Amino acid sequence: MVHACCSSDRWSKLPKSARCALFAVKAVVLLTGFVLLFGYVTMRVWNAVLPDISSLPPLTFWQAVGLLVLARLFTGRFSHGRHHHRPHFGHGFGHRPLAASPDLYAEWWAAEGEAAFLAYGRRRDQTPPADAHE
Repeated sequence: MVHACCSSDRWSKLPKSARCALFAVKAVVLLTGFVLLFGYVTMRVWNAVLPDISSLPPLTFWQAVGLLVLARLFTGRFSHGRHHHRPHFGHGFGHRPLAASPDLYAEWWAAEGEAAFLAYGRRRDQTPPADAHE
């Protein structure tokens, strides 16, 4: 049995703009909560570990939040891991890399791949003369 306050009928009766506004408010509240939580945890862990084992000073809360922002900037990730599978600019959803095409690979291998591979093997197997390092 679904409780009346959890019923989805209540939200579906609202206009779309009101639902979007409520969603935005919830998102801002959740984001703020996560920033506060992760900032606090970062500050506590830093202050519990690093000043004792190094000459680094303790952090304030806002320094910890800034450190988290810098870490995200330096790693280049402001999105969640699930977004890295999106197609790159210029490629549609049906894009398939050239190496994934067996026919194209077989054509390349017959035309130049085998010869390039064998030439690489010959270069790799050649050892310099013993007096080259003296």
